[in-house]
Amino acid sequence: MKKIEFLYPEFCNIYGESYNMEYLGRCCKDLEIIRTRHTEVPAFVNSDVDMIYLACLTERKPEQVIELLTPYKDRLKELIDNGTIFLITGNSLEIFGNEIKDESRSAGSVIPALGIFDFYTVRYMDADRHNSQYVGTFRDEDGFELTMLGHQSQFAFSYGDFFENNNFVDIEIGIGANPKIKSEGIHVNNFFATHSLGPYLIMNPLFAKYLLRKLGLEDRLEFEAEAVEAYEYRKAELIRNLGDK
Repeated sequence: MKKIEFLYPEFCNIYGESYNMEYLGRCCKDLEIIRTRHTEVPAFVNSDVDMIYLACLTERKPEQVIELLTPYKDRLKELIDNGTIFLITGNSLEIFGNEIKDESRSAGSVIPALGIFDFYTVRYMDADRHNSQYVGTFRDEDGFELTMLGHQSQFAFSYGDFFENNNFVDIEIGIGANPKIKSEGIHVNNFFATHSLGPYLIMNPLFAKYLLRKLGLEDRLEFEAEAVEAYEYRKAELIRNLGDK
């Protein structure tokens, strides 16, 4: 039985992110989904888990999650170094950088983050929310390659040379970690992070199959033919509608 720890589901379901775990659980009976609330010590602290999932938060929740996870920073580093699978979506990506600079007129503060990876994030709460979609390519160290789709809706962007060599997706349509680059997300060992929101694995069923293989499980998806057909249709529509913009 493989174990996935879903951290803080009471915070991390604002765009239906819980369905990423619901989907994997329905695809494979050999998966145990551990749902850890913010009042509990995470399972990864004192035992082994095969995958950790942390999803999108409201704009003010990253500070609380940083506080919750800071005592376990060294353990998180150890798990990343040892190849534990992580899936991090939305603004939870910001938590793993050095700091979050809040440029809002009412705040103007700097929030220390976990400092696991060398980048920083700037939050612009007084600006219009950025909304966009992306199409890009994920390539792993073994030469595996597939097209990834994502949807972004955010007040913050991340910066740093770190993204040049550690990005998750090479963007072809859309923006990367910030509007000036085409490197999106983080890929270090089996740590995968994306700014994309919502049920990412349903949007990217071929990546869901990839994660199941990483877990050592059969890569069969529930309603696989329909999921892949929807993915191919969405990919074609995004390329057709956004490709010339």
